[in-house]
Amino acid sequence: MGTDRDVVEEFGDWVACSQGNAEPELRGAHARAGGGVIMFPRACAPYPQLGILPTTVSDPAEALERVKRDGAVIVTGVGRTAEDARLLGHRIFGDSVLAIPDAAEVREGGIQDRRPAGLTLHTRSNLHTDGFSYGNLYPDYFLLLCERDSPEGGESFVMDGAALLEWAATQPGGPEFVERLQRVAIDQTEPGKRNATGPMVGRSDSGRVMFRRFPEQQPTHDASDPERDWAMIAAWHTLIDDLSLFCPRFKLEPGQAVVIDNYRLFHGRESYSDISRCMWRLWVWTTAGQGVPEGLLHSDSRFAGVTP
Repeated sequence: MGTDRDVVEEFGDWVACSQGNAEPELRGAHARAGGGVIMFPRACAPYPQLGILPTTVSDPAEALERVKRDGAVIVTGVGRTAEDARLLGHRIFGDSVLAIPDAAEVREGGIQDRRPAGLTLHTRSNLHTDGFSYGNLYPDYFLLLCERDSPEGGESFVMDGAALLEWAATQPGGPEFVERLQRVAIDQTEPGKRNATGPMVGRSDSGRVMFRRFPEQQPTHDASDPERDWAMIAAWHTLIDDLSLFCPRFKLEPGQAVVIDNYRLFHGRESYSDISRCMWRLWVWTTAGQGVPEGLLHSDSRFAGVTP
């Protein structure tokens, strides 16, 4: 469970807090910037810190321990190429690897992926799950290797889904909301890709919790109460976006990679200035996951619409 943000100063109806590394937005919390901190209405406090600041290691064995414990880890001294990313995936996950396809080039997003509406280098990529084009068999881990960073912007951030669910259950109406997140099946299909239905908080056959968030989530065609399901989906997305303001930001340098538990964490990035910024993304399917999709694989969605 995350801890509440640190209060820097209190005055009037506003509270200034120390998590000022997140760009404030005029959304649900009605945050506003001021003096290097972020200010929020006192009536909305306290806000939880559900983000993770990954530790940095150089040893693949230690990286595996950290990603299993914390959900994310940064690995240094990796190299800068797609092949370096692939080799790192095998070094970290070893005999547990079921599939590691070729790495995908990532600019604003994956260059072969369907880009969310409005996403450019000048806009934030909101917290999301990777690989949802492969439906319920999306990769359980992935890594991002930095080939070239941007002098300004491009910071990454991640949120712990387990901590989010725990916190949400303590809020007014939270227990019912959390119960429905885990029970109500929705349509989780990216248009034109692998069909998928299931709860936004599900479980693998082995009992591993699987958190999902991406723009195309919607009620199933035969939903008994589609309006209520739409409200649940909107609340889940808004909650994640609002609380993402408090996630600590971190920036990968060339030759560094962040390894992420894609079942447990959501991830995003801030806007950036350099169009030449380049990452290599590697999707990893392991024996700890739900299984491997049939047919051709890549670390983007290019083959996800192909019927096996």
